[in-house]
Amino acid sequence: MDLGDNELTLTPIPGKSGKAYMGSYPDGKRVFVKMNTSPILPGLAREQIAPQLLWTRRLPDGRDMCAQEWLTGKILTPYDMNRKQIINILNRLHRSRPLMKQLSRLGYTMETPVDLLRSWQQGVPEILKQNHYLNSVIAELGKTVPGFREDHATIVHGDLRHSNWIETESGLVYLVDWDSVRLTDRMFDVAHLLCHYIPDHQWRQWLRDYGYKYNQTVLDKLYWYGQYSYLNQIAKYCENQDLDNVNREIYALRVFRDKYGKKR
Repeated sequence: MDLGDNELTLTPIPGKSGKAYMGSYPDGKRVFVKMNTSPILPGLAREQIAPQLLWTRRLPDGRDMCAQEWLTGKILTPYDMNRKQIINILNRLHRSRPLMKQLSRLGYTMETPVDLLRSWQQGVPEILKQNHYLNSVIAELGKTVPGFREDHATIVHGDLRHSNWIETESGLVYLVDWDSVRLTDRMFDVAHLLCHYIPDHQWRQWLRDYGYKYNQTVLDKLYWYGQYSYLNQIAKYCENQDLDNVNREIYALRVFRDKYGKKR
């Protein structure tokens, strides 16, 4: 692919999006290339949340191609997810008014808990719409909607799986894959992280380190968004026809509801 002075060779990177590539130049330099990625990448790089954006090109077919620095390092494991670096990155993201304003200018709207439920019901594959257990969960969530203040809403990543966190050889941690970004309650991200990766005996300290008070209101919100985080992952895996992980998430949702629903 000719991009001016240099010949860039693109090699697809295995993944769910089909839009990510390793770009290689004749001199051996490598870049991470993605098609039609989020336009907020420059702002994320300035906040040191995402890797540096090197350039953006508009292709003849109308697609936008963005290149970021190629990171040499590793993907975080589930056991790495309790690092303080992650709390710090989420704080920078969730408290960034410039990023939130940029998303608003791009046409993103605030999503209340009711909006999230409606989005799930309308967007999931038909097989999930016919699942009686998931329908019962959605119905209960509709009756227990937590409070929502628009002035407290913020930008959230929307898909905090451990595979979206990268640690460089120098020890820097970055959050990647911004296809699921949205404007809503920050508990959207927090609940996913806690429910999927952090042992519950560490929740109190984690929430305090993040900046939450540890009280019943916060725990009720965590319980609601925790269930939604499982529903969200179930939908993502189903769209990718990953039935093993669909079943794993449904089972985890059952365990979560059985364990924490009785404590409320």
